[in-house]
Amino acid sequence: MNWTRILRVVGLVAILVAVVLLLDLTWVRAHLGGADSQLKLAYANAMGQGIDKDEESATHWYRRAAEQGDPRGQLALAIRYEQGVGVDADAEAASDWYRRAVASGSAEAALALSQRHYQGKGVPQDNVRSAMWLIIADRYAAARADGLELLEVLKEELSGTELAEARRIAQDWRAANPVTVGPVLSPQDAAALGADSIPES
Repeated sequence: MNWTRILRVVGLVAILVAVVLLLDLTWVRAHLGGADSQLKLAYANAMGQGIDKDEESATHWYRRAAEQGDPRGQLALAIRYEQGVGVDADAEAASDWYRRAVASGSAEAALALSQRHYQGKGVPQDNVRSAMWLIIADRYAAARADGLELLEVLKEELSGTELAEARRIAQDWRAANPVTVGPVLSPQDAAALGADSIPES
């Protein structure tokens, strides 16, 4: 009997079983409400990684994470409503999910809302509100070309009184929503979701 060969075969079987269990654990955790696992399944469905690509299933899992208050899931769902991926396009629903994502800490969503208010897309066109969301997006918006461009446009279009009003509204929002707003997506996740280009003004 060749023990070395038997040990190799047993080792390979153990590795295969571990991989299957790990995948199943992600599925189980997602069904039990684990937002990280739900996001992993959503991403796998959206990208077709290890399973067939299924945008509707991806949207389902993003929604499950979003409904638990996960800012990554909320942002992903907003983007999907905006782009009509895995769900019918709905500008108002996109705006609602962007607002929820900001309240959960997403600077990406604050920048998107700023751009949406500037364009009047899914929300009333309102430059003061656009400036308010840009102020909330803060450093994240300042680090992006589209954020800087919008900031320059708003500085030209708004009076000193309007800018002061935007700052006051942003301050009131921050007082009512004591959350640190910052980027919630890694560069890879942003690229996969299309969040690195939504919605450009």
